[in-house]
Amino acid sequence: MKREAITETWNARSALRLSNGAMEVVLLRGGGHIAELRRNGVNCLWTAPWKTADPGEARADALAAQYGGGAVGRFLAGDTGHAVSLNLLGSPPNENAEPSAAFYGEAATREWSFELRDGGCVGRVELPVAQLALTRDTSLAKAAAVLFVKERVENRSDAAREVRWAQQLSLGAPLVEPEYSRIDASLDRAKTSPWGYKGHDMLRGDVEFAWPFGPAAGQNDAYTVDLRIPFARAGCGWMAAAEVDPERELSYITALNWRLGLALIYGFRRQDFPWVAIWEENGARAGAPGLGKAQVRGMEFGTTPMPLGQAALREAGELFGIPGSRIIEAGGVLEARYFAAIAEVPKHWHGVGYVAVEGNEVTVVGAGNNEHVTVAAEGISAFLGEELGAR
Repeated sequence: MKREAITETWNARSALRLSNGAMEVVLLRGGGHIAELRRNGVNCLWTAPWKTADPGEARADALAAQYGGGAVGRFLAGDTGHAVSLNLLGSPPNENAEPSAAFYGEAATREWSFELRDGGCVGRVELPVAQLALTRDTSLAKAAAVLFVKERVENRSDAAREVRWAQQLSLGAPLVEPEYSRIDASLDRAKTSPWGYKGHDMLRGDVEFAWPFGPAAGQNDAYTVDLRIPFARAGCGWMAAAEVDPERELSYITALNWRLGLALIYGFRRQDFPWVAIWEENGARAGAPGLGKAQVRGMEFGTTPMPLGQAALREAGELFGIPGSRIIEAGGVLEARYFAAIAEVPKHWHGVGYVAVEGNEVTVVGAGNNEHVTVAAEGISAFLGEELGAR
């Protein structure tokens, strides 16, 4: 089947659907979210269980007010799937300074333009408050369940600046569900948030640990929680910063569901994104919009260890000797590349051991065995632009 792009409506929002016979991708003009990555009829990204709307619409303003108002409300009114966070990660430094400033920066709360091309599209959005411009080039591989993404950030100001840039990957049902799923990633050292989770903590705060075993709240030092297992404790939440494994050039995040026999794979270059900010909401927040029922795991790969806002990040200081941002020169450009793939895997697999790019394939190896599956991805090595076969 040839690759095609169709303009449509998705949950009452303006959208573009890309397809190639093996995978479907839905992109939202409002906020630029990747709302769906679909294979075998399964959307492998989290869909917000509450109503959302495109920014600029009257109903978006009404929803933002219902969802807490301010920066957080504006973001939640449009959030779903995978969002781009740029310049701000967390509450803005001055909540009342600019109505368009949002919890994860302007990109997720502004209207994007889409330019169609063979196999994909180029999305663009201006960030006037941040004086940045973001371009995202997305394209589907030929007849394979792989999406290539290249992003470019331009500094429109006349001064060099510090930029925080992350991919807010949100995971949930139907792919990520209790008892049938595991989330793996190529991570190393980690640290829990020093600010906790508003009294509903699954993990002890401000503690360093080695991924994936986090320090359990309310227990002595001997008790840990396997953070690869989603939604382990109802009514709880947590947040942690994890360093991407420095021994790997190709970094990965996977979410596997053995009931469905599907695994979602995100691969990215450590040189672009050295951190994964991890968080989980499991019915801990009683207020709108979740109302104590939301189940979502965030795996935010980016330049910044935690989505806590600039003031809190500066207060916390540099973690593990690794910068928490990138510098973009006046009039300069930064680029990043990553891919998303969906693999059919044996139903007896209960996790992913590692991911590698070899030639024109993505190789996925099961945890604890020597079995592997491959996903064809013509041109992927050239796209990534590095020797990324490290395991």
